[in-house]
Amino acid sequence: MRWAIRSVGLLSTVILARLLSPDDFGVVAMAMVAVAILQVFAQSGVDLALLRSESPQREHYDAAWTLEIIQGCVLATVLFVSAPFVAGQFTDPRVEEVIRVLALSALIGGFQNIGVVNFRRNLDFRREFQFGVYKKLSTFMVTVVAAFTLHNYWALVVGQVAGRFVEVLLSYRMSDFRPRLSLARVGEIWGFSRWLILSRFTMLMNRQFDRWVVGLVGGSTAMGNYFIAQDLASSPSDEVVAPMSRAAFPVYGRLRNDPAALADAIRRMLSSVTAITFATGLGIAAVAEDFVHVVLGAKWIGAVPLMPWLGLFAAVYGVVRTLDMFLIATGGERAASLLALGFAIFVVPVLWFAGHTGDVVGIAATKAATVFVLVTALAGVVVRSGRTAASALWMAVWPPMVAAATMFVCVKMLQATLPLESHLIGLLRDSAAGAVVYLGISTLVWVLRGRPSGIERDLVVAVRRVVARKR
Repeated sequence: MRWAIRSVGLLSTVILARLLSPDDFGVVAMAMVAVAILQVFAQSGVDLALLRSESPQREHYDAAWTLEIIQGCVLATVLFVSAPFVAGQFTDPRVEEVIRVLALSALIGGFQNIGVVNFRRNLDFRREFQFGVYKKLSTFMVTVVAAFTLHNYWALVVGQVAGRFVEVLLSYRMSDFRPRLSLARVGEIWGFSRWLILSRFTMLMNRQFDRWVVGLVGGSTAMGNYFIAQDLASSPSDEVVAPMSRAAFPVYGRLRNDPAALADAIRRMLSSVTAITFATGLGIAAVAEDFVHVVLGAKWIGAVPLMPWLGLFAAVYGVVRTLDMFLIATGGERAASLLALGFAIFVVPVLWFAGHTGDVVGIAATKAATVFVLVTALAGVVVRSGRTAASALWMAVWPPMVAAATMFVCVKMLQATLPLESHLIGLLRDSAAGAVVYLGISTLVWVLRGRPSGIERDLVVAVRRVVARKR
């Protein structure tokens, strides 16, 4: 589902990047930063509360739906009222109009059928796939048509609102559950959600405060370049970690009383995540210039120096998200929330200082540097919880790190010694060379380690099965 959605999203980005300007993306990105920050308080994680519960009753679902409606109404009101203030911070009056229209999207979203949570709870990934892809396709079609018609940033706004409306309609079409207004179990839902709100808010500040600073010091064009660079650099990692975490969350909950199985689950999960996120994050960092010229066009050249730093951030942040979700699923939501809060208190002034003493590239570099602090602290909390050992975490992450770093160095050396004039040929050559180096080093390290269980062995088993079927 996530790769299908991301493929549609990438196609949409390429088309819209050709039709719109960095300034258009920047205006909407500045509005979306404010919306995202406020939206955290309206998305209290009632879905995760239902997923973690061993046997939720009808009243739990009704209370969760009622809570989402209340939060959607409050969010829409706050967005509408705060729009002038946010626009004043960015000194761009267009932001005010965009936020007020996006308030409608927040209001509509509050009425989504809570019954779709059962797609994940029951591991019904076919319906989960359909739900996710259908709403993405509808947003894509509306946005592209609007871009051809309007040729400005309003196309992105129209697509957001239309996509949310279709999402709500689909939720009632695809789920037979019909929620009712009820406050009977709100206390139980809120008992879990209050810590999740804090965790999500601080994680959001840790991940998106840099966009706020870029918008303040760089303006809409710089914001547009930064937004696209971050989107393209982090998407491969996000689209791997997000679905794996969605699938793993209910499994962690069921293994809470089996320490050995739980420790093995997080080890295998972390090994698989890092094998992919470090390859994609450092891979996009290595081919950034050719990638931007081929996919987006020359007018987006300002995104090139940002992508290596944001790609490194994405590689490490995949580990952060995996450990954070593991803590929340196994009863450590309070510890995860307090840790994220402490890191936000540290990183917000650091990014603010970087933005006001340097440039946009400096903000991206600072963001990449600080994520190492976060992942180290988070790993420490996981180890102290007693659910796994520090050595197990390290053994899961160091092989992909070594392979990805070797790949990055080899690709950069190839570019320096054999430069090519064609960006397309260069992108194809360097991508192929990087893949060969990464797979080769990963295989060599795995063999030298005695072929332990993990993603490498899983791939070997899968290949053998395919070969056996063909025979």
